[in-house]
Amino acid sequence: MPIRAFELACALIIVATLFTLSRRAPWRTLLGDYGALAVAGWIGEETCILAYRFYAYAPSWDAHVDRVPILVPLIWPLVVMSARDVSRALFPRAGGFARAAIVGVIVCLDASLVEVVAVRAELWSWAEGGHLDVPLIGILGWGYFAFGADLALSRLPRVSVIALAPLTTHALLLTTWWGFFRWVLRGDLGHASLVGMVAISALLTALVVRARRAGDGIPLAVAGPRMIAAGLFFALLVSVAPAAPALWLHVVCVAIPYLAATRPGASGRKPA
Repeated sequence: MPIRAFELACALIIVATLFTLSRRAPWRTLLGDYGALAVAGWIGEETCILAYRFYAYAPSWDAHVDRVPILVPLIWPLVVMSARDVSRALFPRAGGFARAAIVGVIVCLDASLVEVVAVRAELWSWAEGGHLDVPLIGILGWGYFAFGADLALSRLPRVSVIALAPLTTHALLLTTWWGFFRWVLRGDLGHASLVGMVAISALLTALVVRARRAGDGIPLAVAGPRMIAAGLFFALLVSVAPAAPALWLHVVCVAIPYLAATRPGASGRKPA
């Protein structure tokens, strides 16, 4: 897929997702959260690149703000915001740190799909390998950001997310790097990481099936935009690696928990 076609598809998905989210939140609130998360996302990306030199974006992207393609901090806020909707739909009784952790896990799952496909498409690259050429801490980064962002948006004035989300990201990256990933699970993980991904998918599927039995689940209004965005990466994968069993296994592992959690026929609109 040509980079300009991918960028255009990303821009269309941004607009479509914002309009979909506006069905459940006033535009003023929606754009305020989105704008704060976009600024925080750019700060997080820029400072991580400068501080760690662990990954870099391809020069083929059209528009950058310093080292970060402008579309990146415009896309990820929507992932975080929709993950918050997913967490509320699946686990409505969770609150505080528990809900922030759930949001972080959801975004990690999303990031795993984005990372393995985008790296294969050479949209960016990492300094070392890991799971399908992505170090595990690279998959966790946006989940850390989402954890801090949800805490800020739930408990503090919106502007606090601009500082708290990047600071949380750096704190958790440094803690988990020096406490774990610096010493183990580095380099090409081969089939072991695929086995781990299957196990994670099975665990998450069991959790969401349990939530569904309790009457909770993701309405189509929440799942729809996420499915469209995922479809873009399916198309990207078809264009760059149509016969890559390991990548397709990963995609299936990501899709199964979402499919199990989705409630067909549910609109997701708030009662009038």
